[in-house]
Amino acid sequence: MPEIPPGIRARLPLLSAGLSSLLVVSALAGFTVGIGSDASTTEATTAVDASVSTTLPLRNPAATPSMTASPSAVVAPVAAASPTPTQATAAAVPGAPSAAQRDRDLAAWLASSGAAYTDIPLPAAVPSTVPAGEPDASVTTTATPSTQPPGSSTPTRPDPDGETADFVLSSFNVLGSSHTRNGARGRAAGVVRIRGAAQLLAAHDVGVVGLQELQADQARGLVRASDGAYALYPGAGRHRDSENSIGWRTSQFQLVRARTISIPYFDGHHRQMPYVLLKHRGSGVQAWFGNFHNPAETSRYHHQQGWRTQATHLEAGLANRLAATGAPVFITGDMNERAAYFCRLTSAASSMVAAQGGSNGSAGCRAPSRHGIDWVFGSRGVRFSSYAEDRSPLVHRTTDHPVVTSHVRVGSGAFPGSVRSIP
Repeated sequence: MPEIPPGIRARLPLLSAGLSSLLVVSALAGFTVGIGSDASTTEATTAVDASVSTTLPLRNPAATPSMTASPSAVVAPVAAASPTPTQATAAAVPGAPSAAQRDRDLAAWLASSGAAYTDIPLPAAVPSTVPAGEPDASVTTTATPSTQPPGSSTPTRPDPDGETADFVLSSFNVLGSSHTRNGARGRAAGVVRIRGAAQLLAAHDVGVVGLQELQADQARGLVRASDGAYALYPGAGRHRDSENSIGWRTSQFQLVRARTISIPYFDGHHRQMPYVLLKHRGSGVQAWFGNFHNPAETSRYHHQQGWRTQATHLEAGLANRLAATGAPVFITGDMNERAAYFCRLTSAASSMVAAQGGSNGSAGCRAPSRHGIDWVFGSRGVRFSSYAEDRSPLVHRTTDHPVVTSHVRVGSGAFPGSVRSIP
């Protein structure tokens, strides 16, 4: 520390009081004080303005001192009991200089003796002058105005599809047991092949399937092979014709209603073919499903076109009646016709569309470019996607038809009646 001049040593009591005042003024005037031993990180950035204090009118020193607090110093505010010297106090000391002279001497000494700050406790910050409980005007807070009425919740845009059912629909001719007895057609027995059918339904995650040629032994075998995952109507049972059955995955659907319609088969002999109303468990959406097998031209049966045409009109008429209930309608089947069936059905039941496309309107009928004799149709407003015809080796070992599948999405927005009581 530099040597204190003799003239100032005699006035140390006054200087100590003045120094306390100086520290407060210095903090208010903008000195930056760092706590630490590295002086290079703590520099005074603002010179003292003489207008800050009328009691201590310091002159600006030629050099701004560096202010560093000792690491061991306790940070505390300057004691309030330290009085600011007044002229009356100064006059009480014999031979005391005037206040102006004292301040000039003190300022000159401080300018050359920055080390004098080392052992002086300094305030950590200038105390706030804002009364407790009142906001600080120096802090500006901008609140984003709400455009939502008080007490209202965030509006939710309704789903245009409403309650929605998503599932896979299939048409699957399993090749009846009677066609492969004793290894006929180079295939295993029907009860063996039906295990492959169960595997294919599981692989495609089929929710609803129209099954053709499902003979009684195969119907029982399918339920066993799928561990009861599928229910069937009519299925196997006394006085039941199982060959045209509808199957549904019981975890996805529940049966609401089950009926049959008489459809002409070979040479006009009628068979009872099923249609059911199923309710999708996840959404509550209900839909009608019909499954048919129209007569083919074979070595034994000839000239079956008239019966196929009659069957088509009955199927279209049923589709129209079911559509009037407000629920969507689906038709699956082995129709034993290609483009002709598509055009005839969609002309008689204009609300029906094929899963793989096609059109029928004022410009005429255009069957989908990809089609066979196995079909999947649905009401206009149903969304079909991922149409496929599986002809894999497993399919070949199981049946002589492809396994037709399509993903289906149907919502109550397009079919409000689907979530109401169906007459």
